[in-house]
Amino acid sequence: MKKILILAVGLMMLMSLSSFASETRTMVMGENNMIMVDDYNMFMFPGRVNNYPNLVLGEFDYDSDELYDFGVTWQFNDDNPWVLGTFVSTEPEFGPENFWGSDIANFVVDIEDEPRRFQMLYGRQLAGYNFGFGLEAVRFGYEYEDTSWTEEVSFSQYTFTLGLTEATSGQWDVALQFMTGSWTNEEDGEKISEPSGFSDIGLAGRYFMVRNPKVTMVPHLSVMISKRGFEHYQGTPADNTDDRIREWTSTDFELGMGFNYTPAPKVLAVFDIGLQYSKVKEERSGGYYTADQQGEYTDSWTSIPYFKIGFEGEVLSWMDIRAGGTTHLWSSKYKYEDKVGETSEETYNEGDTDTYFGFGFHWGNLYIDTYTDPEIVLDGFNFISGSEDVEDLNWKVSMTYEMF
Repeated sequence: MKKILILAVGLMMLMSLSSFASETRTMVMGENNMIMVDDYNMFMFPGRVNNYPNLVLGEFDYDSDELYDFGVTWQFNDDNPWVLGTFVSTEPEFGPENFWGSDIANFVVDIEDEPRRFQMLYGRQLAGYNFGFGLEAVRFGYEYEDTSWTEEVSFSQYTFTLGLTEATSGQWDVALQFMTGSWTNEEDGEKISEPSGFSDIGLAGRYFMVRNPKVTMVPHLSVMISKRGFEHYQGTPADNTDDRIREWTSTDFELGMGFNYTPAPKVLAVFDIGLQYSKVKEERSGGYYTADQQGEYTDSWTSIPYFKIGFEGEVLSWMDIRAGGTTHLWSSKYKYEDKVGETSEETYNEGDTDTYFGFGFHWGNLYIDTYTDPEIVLDGFNFISGSEDVEDLNWKVSMTYEMF
């Protein structure tokens, strides 16, 4: 009975600290979305959408200079409720995305206009669990025809995510994700390129182990296997003497142990330590490449360990302060073996560190989270300091409004 009470109190404290937050909050607190309880979790673990109905969500970014993501979560049917999340985005960067050092898009589909994009989340209780389903669809295409020329270009990408969350206290989450895509690229009825692989499959899970009302441990695991490939025809598909054929397979793995520490009311510190591994293998063939250019490239990166830390605490009843940072201690290896038997190998040991600073504001049902330019702290506003170096107040801002 005592253990159950500690579990309930600990998880309630975590939930109360982060009832409504955002992508910006989890990033500023050390990119710790995996170990924090936050409404942004629902995009990774769609079963969480059941905990966050009736929200209006917006994401602003300095680089895009606009409200680039906007969404609403709706709850229907009071007796047996279900939640629908609908989201739109202006993010234009879609297509057969690059793997390390390889610009696939140069050889397949050039998407100059914004594609049509739609994202939704659906959640309800199912067999005693909070079930969630996510769908993201991206499509683009055009056809051109005149008396001497025809051209057809299209691209499609669909991502499906299934998730389950423990319904009573939200003690654990699991999610399975699958992505598939394809494209068409033809001129005068002849194929310019076609895919020879375009898919992702991933699995993620986490478990909240409440040790006492102040400390919660969060073991977590994620793995993703991906494939990309294309055949780029220099002539016709039948005349393949000068074709480019390139295929990539990728494996990404992360295993970690996170900690949520609540030493006092309205104060939260988070820490995550673990290992990350990523490997990309490229196979290159086709008559376009010489014998010493055809072969197998393998790039791998291992971080043992990585560290992620973050903090937030109340300063005023309507304002919180936040900070965080990440460090990866990378060991990387690059290996190449061509078809004439030549091999090469390089190994590097290097680090990668990022730090963040921001604020959280809350007035009634409105929550604003910021990733703030540190020069504001160092130099102050230019009307006070006269400094011309401070150009931006925030680099990223998230908005959440609770429709209650």
